[in-house]
Amino acid sequence: MQFKSLDALVGLVTSLAILLAWSPVEWQYPLVYQRDNFHWYQLFTANFIHENTRHLLLNLLGLILIGLLARRCMSGPQFAVILVFGLFGAVLAEHVLGQPPYMSITVAETRGLSGALHGLLAASMLYLAVAQDRFALIVLCGLLLKVSVEAFRGETLVSSGSVELVAVMGHFGGTIAGLTLAAVLVGSRGIRSN
Repeated sequence: MQFKSLDALVGLVTSLAILLAWSPVEWQYPLVYQRDNFHWYQLFTANFIHENTRHLLLNLLGLILIGLLARRCMSGPQFAVILVFGLFGAVLAEHVLGQPPYMSITVAETRGLSGALHGLLAASMLYLAVAQDRFALIVLCGLLLKVSVEAFRGETLVSSGSVELVAVMGHFGGTIAGLTLAAVLVGSRGIRSN
């Protein structure tokens, strides 16, 4: 297996998340998305802060596994752009939709990579589905159904138990952001090949 730029990006994100996990809590807290003390940079930084070690490890495992899957179908720059869109899309969706009337509660804080991971998984499945992988299409439909039902209900269908409140709107936003950008990238690739 040859090293790719996508692998370096996965390593960089993993290192950044671990480095921030080792930093003092007083340094981490301003980086977490906070509805009552919102700053634009939290759209990016909240993704790299985690609730606890289990939350961090599950997100990093997901990142590594999705990275291994994505290296089959997309380049490092494509992965990077989809990741960034997923990062912003997840926290922005939580900011806009994580409150009534969309949810029964108001989400005051959010953190973690899971929204962006949903976007990367959706993008990877779209790339593979376009390459005639039927199983990828089934997984993509299942993922879209999961995040749609969770967003509609305002609560998660499945939880690892690593966090108290799962950011369902973040999962929805990350999925939509990643899938939308992947569709644009796949469409532009198709236009260029014609």
